[in-house]
Amino acid sequence: MEHNERVHSEQTFRSGRAKKGLKYAVAITAVIFFVELVGGWLSGSLALIADAGHMATDLFALLISFLAIKLSVKPSTKQCSYGYFRLEIIAALINGVILCVTAFFITIEALERIAMPKEIQTIEMLFFGMIGLAANCINALLLRKEKDNSVNIKAAYIHIISDLAGSVSVVGGALLIQLTGWMALDSFISFFIAVLIVRSSLGIIKEAVNVLMESVPKELDIGDIENTLLHFDHVQNLHDLHVWALTNGINALSCHLQVDDLQEGQKLLPPIHRELKEKYNIDHVTIQLENERFVKEKTKE
Repeated sequence: MEHNERVHSEQTFRSGRAKKGLKYAVAITAVIFFVELVGGWLSGSLALIADAGHMATDLFALLISFLAIKLSVKPSTKQCSYGYFRLEIIAALINGVILCVTAFFITIEALERIAMPKEIQTIEMLFFGMIGLAANCINALLLRKEKDNSVNIKAAYIHIISDLAGSVSVVGGALLIQLTGWMALDSFISFFIAVLIVRSSLGIIKEAVNVLMESVPKELDIGDIENTLLHFDHVQNLHDLHVWALTNGINALSCHLQVDDLQEGQKLLPPIHRELKEKYNIDHVTIQLENERFVKEKTKE
């Protein structure tokens, strides 16, 4: 229990900082969504409306992320012995799916606009695009420091970066349409925004699925971990080595260690735990000690 409390305390500290950044990001995104929606309606720009739609999904995604972080720091219970860390991963997966659906509808609308171009008020498009660009820059700065501590925050951060790229496209497109008069450019900018959305969302979905499938975290090499364990004195062999992540930054390991002396093996457990924590950031370690006799009897069974 003491170990779980330490891990929970570390996660609570990280989540507290992330929650503060998310709170401000939610407020800014909500304001900019309404500003860009009105701007898109006034200017007739699909790119601006697409960016507003992306903002709407981002607002929903940020709210999901905020709620997940708030719930993820709840202490473990008898039913959820590991706690609620995985809620962040589930939120990230939902966000990734939402992004893909958003990109699909933007693409459909852009195709329709190419077939039937609409007049665009470029001055209004540029003005509201600049507001969105400034807001997304602020949001990106708010979440940048915490993105590596949580796949959920990383998902929210990528939402914001996609918005930032979309805002840059809107501003650049407004200038080009003003210079060239080519209204279809608005639809092509929308395609570009959709591609950015899909590209970022697939990465988030893959990372979330890897955690839910209990795959080895990408920053860890299971072969290197195996060599580290075999390097300890009295360790003869190991099997059933599993390494996975409860959530981003909280890793777990379980294995069977065959030792030449069970009493000496017991003395090895504290230094093994320290080594795994310091070298690989593995918090939850479960090791079953076995000797040669035990292995032979198990094999006969």
